[in-house]
Amino acid sequence: MHTPGTPCRLRNVPFLFAVALLTLYRCPSASAEEDPTSLRERFDQIIIPAVEKTVRQPITQQGGEIAWGESYQLSALVEMLDATRDPKYADLIVKLSDWIAKSRDDRQGLRDEFRDKVVPAWSSTNYSKGKRYAWAVHTGMIMAPMARFAAVVHNDPTLKEKWSKDADRLLQIAEEAVAVHDGDYREGPAADEGYLYSLYLKKPLPLNMQNALARAWLAIDDATHTPKHRERVTRLARFLKNRLRPMDDGSYVWAYWPPLEGKVETFEDISHAAINVDFMVLCFEHDIVFTRDDLGRLEKTLSKRVLLADDRISDTVGGGDKFNKHRPAALRWGRLGRHFPEVRDRLTQFSRVPDLGRETTALPLGIAYLSLSPARP
Repeated sequence: MHTPGTPCRLRNVPFLFAVALLTLYRCPSASAEEDPTSLRERFDQIIIPAVEKTVRQPITQQGGEIAWGESYQLSALVEMLDATRDPKYADLIVKLSDWIAKSRDDRQGLRDEFRDKVVPAWSSTNYSKGKRYAWAVHTGMIMAPMARFAAVVHNDPTLKEKWSKDADRLLQIAEEAVAVHDGDYREGPAADEGYLYSLYLKKPLPLNMQNALARAWLAIDDATHTPKHRERVTRLARFLKNRLRPMDDGSYVWAYWPPLEGKVETFEDISHAAINVDFMVLCFEHDIVFTRDDLGRLEKTLSKRVLLADDRISDTVGGGDKFNKHRPAALRWGRLGRHFPEVRDRLTQFSRVPDLGRETTALPLGIAYLSLSPARP
């Protein structure tokens, strides 16, 4: 089998004839951009059966299962809808969203034991010592794609004609759910910063848990064409940026759970970090806090510290000597590919690795990101 990045071998062929053959036949390139049709075919082969299987399952009382599973599939569908405007993805989005909505706490009569009431969100007992609690990160992971679907539909006349009612309905679900966490928001510690506080943990949340909800705020504002949540998003973005550590190789590194005050030298795992990276790229695209130089540093984090080889994916944003625990998660850094062709090409190559073929969360989302149109310089 031909190995990407190495010359094709032509054995037992005279040299001049080999040269002629190479002129006519171009060996596959590791950095060659995949045809959009081929990307979509691969995407459909993964996502359609995955969604059809999901919606046949009974509803769940563990919101975390949806947040770390089906939410990625929903996000993948929304990004591919944005990339292609193909209505078949809208149909799948509504079908999966309706299944997810059936599991919401208020539709099952489940009471949040820390808020002491039933809330319109997706609580879990798996991360809070058996007590039921609605985590901001789960709300953000589930709601961001629903709100983003509404934004895509509202900005496309053709999609709007058929899907506007569904978009409005899912947007309302998102607005109700994020409102559950209004009381979790705090300003500080710096004058221009903000963060999210956990009633269960009794302290600020890790970065990715905050920024998952911030992505949902961004999507809701995009769908409603209002800046309702912009100040909060901006403050959380500053909180994050002020805790990034610039390195001599031009990259950024950061911790999973930095303190409000003081420094820490640990590194976030690349899976949770993907949420923060996506948030930073979205902020840049909305002209919030992060700059092109910041994205350049994130590109170097990916290329110099994380994605070292197809079979050598660092466990953390700091690199190091531990690899492949979160290997598919590198694809969820894919929104960077809109801004850096080299990232798009490298992740496209990585997405073709045969042993990723059965992955149904990071792989379809990564392919969807790679299908988005390149950003304008």
